[in-house]
Amino acid sequence: MVESLARRVITALSQRPWWVAAFTLALALPALLLHLGWQPLLVDEPIRALVALEMHYSGHFFSPTLQGFPYYNKPPLFNWLLVALFRLTGRQDEFILRLPTIAALLLYTSAIWRVLRPQLGSRLAFTVALAFATTGRVLFYDSFLGLIDLWHAALTWLGFMAVWYLGQRGQWTRLFVLTYALTAVGFLLKGLPSMVFQGIALLVYCLDTRQWRRLFSWQHVLGVGVMLAILGAYFLLYSRHNSLEVALETLWSQSSQRTVAAQPLADSIQYVLLFPFDFIKHFLPWTLLVACLLVPGARRWVLGQPFLRYNALLFLAILPVYWLSPATIPRYLFMLVPLGLTVVIPLYVQQRAAGRTLVGWLDAALLALLLISTAALLGPPVLRAAEGVGLVSAAQTAFLRGVPASWPLSLALFAVLALGTYLFWKLADYRLLVLGYYLLVLRLAFDVFIFPARMQTSPEVPYRTAAERIGRETKGKPLLLLPGTPLDNVEAFYIARGRGQTLRTATHALHPDTLYLGDEYWLSGLRYRTLDTMQVDRNIHFRLIQVL
Repeated sequence: MVESLARRVITALSQRPWWVAAFTLALALPALLLHLGWQPLLVDEPIRALVALEMHYSGHFFSPTLQGFPYYNKPPLFNWLLVALFRLTGRQDEFILRLPTIAALLLYTSAIWRVLRPQLGSRLAFTVALAFATTGRVLFYDSFLGLIDLWHAALTWLGFMAVWYLGQRGQWTRLFVLTYALTAVGFLLKGLPSMVFQGIALLVYCLDTRQWRRLFSWQHVLGVGVMLAILGAYFLLYSRHNSLEVALETLWSQSSQRTVAAQPLADSIQYVLLFPFDFIKHFLPWTLLVACLLVPGARRWVLGQPFLRYNALLFLAILPVYWLSPATIPRYLFMLVPLGLTVVIPLYVQQRAAGRTLVGWLDAALLALLLISTAALLGPPVLRAAEGVGLVSAAQTAFLRGVPASWPLSLALFAVLALGTYLFWKLADYRLLVLGYYLLVLRLAFDVFIFPARMQTSPEVPYRTAAERIGRETKGKPLLLLPGTPLDNVEAFYIARGRGQTLRTATHALHPDTLYLGDEYWLSGLRYRTLDTMQVDRNIHFRLIQVL
């Protein structure tokens, strides 16, 4: 009965694509937004946030600073977006800082669905979009961090697709102008990588279609001219406020420092050997479908279809850029993942229709993962019960302190995931779609159980609390950092936000009417009165002082 009802619902929805979109959005938004602003800023978030905050305070949009010093590592387009949100909402909290990531993910996946439909059909295109959004790295990590990468990846991937579609139509002027304009916008987000990707995409398409002469056409020159005009206008304004030479040198070093030549040899060898396995790990469970390429005739089938061949060749052409860059972070690969999924998902469907044995083994492996994940939903109340009789370690106890122990909540989510597992088993023709929706519900369970636990165990939480306290205590009073103070950007952000102004470093002799923040190492030999203290990672102790 459940199976037949599910089939009727899916059939009805498949005839109305926008109903599918509405249903998916109704499930995805709670999963993506619940507890989004709980965690303190992590990894590179404090850099993006602090640069934008200081820009918001100063009003100098072409003079980005970080802790009051000029910041050259990234162009400021993403910071402009954050400043616009600050001023539109009147807030600078973690939820607002991460909201652009949610917008980027929704726009990116919508674009994947819309752009791939003419080639793959609506259902397969939607599956690719849902698969990208529910890869492990995206859904359970980067989708709740306020970073640039999803925006940059979306623009880069759109450029890839524009090369294909406009090239197939022979609209070369539009192709070069549009893709180089997208390259310029990508540059303003993240610098030089956008130019590398544009060059590789043009080479792959023109060589594959035997139209290499187009690379030397006047249309190509026009496209480059459009990009240079956009970037030239930006750098002209930028040079009036900053050192253009330092900016260009920094952007170059940001790209070149990640290559094999810039890393220790042993680290480079280890990274190169492990890269394929790490790639598969980070984007599970969908990367398991790469096994379909092992079936005899699979690669010939892919290469026999021009659009799939373009995606495959482009994936293989860009992959060495990251395979040979030991400092690569998984989020840098977000423009590559849809290229790979566009190949392996249609291949999986084709091999399922052909009754390939390997597909049966893949389905069994995915079903096993779903069973394990579903059973894990009973873990929180069981572990809390075990804690009550002393069967849980001290570290586990600290983690469990924040986990909701509600049996009704666990059972409700368990029931939904169990239903998803059952439908995955029964609805063979819709397995990939069921898998995508299952993962969205699993993310909702992650929000409910894991985020509260992290708030109990994350060391960043007390750091944020202390920094916010310093910000409140010094609001409206002059405060400077002592020279050489190793204050992390995350604490600098929370102090500056609490004070409503940029936290800068002292450049003159210390004065009794000014408050200072410094670590204990730099305070030796000074006569001062301690007003507050703060401890951060690496066991660094800071003191808020007034000199005597």
